[in-house]
Amino acid sequence: MRLYCSPTSPYSRKVRVALLEQGIGESVELVMTDPFDPPPELLAANPMSKIPTLVTDRGEALPDSNLILEYLQARHGGLAPLPRGRRRWAALRLQRIAEGVIDAAVATVYERRRPESIVYIPFLDRQALAIRRAIELLELENGALSRDEVGVLEITAAVALSYLDFRLPYVEWRHTGVALGEWHAQFAQRPSMIETAPPTG
Repeated sequence: MRLYCSPTSPYSRKVRVALLEQGIGESVELVMTDPFDPPPELLAANPMSKIPTLVTDRGEALPDSNLILEYLQARHGGLAPLPRGRRRWAALRLQRIAEGVIDAAVATVYERRRPESIVYIPFLDRQALAIRRAIELLELENGALSRDEVGVLEITAAVALSYLDFRLPYVEWRHTGVALGEWHAQFAQRPSMIETAPPTG
């Protein structure tokens, strides 16, 4: 399998963490890619030029991190399954909230890279409020995040919080996410998180 990814993309990191947690990291070739200057191979696999994109051993191209995670779990297992019954929907809800933190943080990064004269401040304010509300909810329901098992919910939440530290440290999410911060500090010590940490400097 071949994974087109970026060392700084949180969407890529979700997949890379999952691969390591599943114990199949060595079976996937990582192709570090700039989606803004895409190689022909990425465009052939994903005309949207988005990362991550996984090309399976059958030549199938999967162009979305959540789709990739679903595929990897179905084919290889290794991650904790979602709970059953009503708890399943609660876990999926929290996963989507954590994904929303990533979306809002990435949107903020892209907006701030525009020339200062055309940065749209109301848009940045909206993303900041969305992140703040999401952190408050994740803090309130942090008990749903396992300290012993690793599933898609835990990976998504950990990568989201780490991305805030990496790109938006001024958010200081631990001020309102005390228990969340304790959970993240423990999860961040997993070898899969250490190995996939984005470059600094």
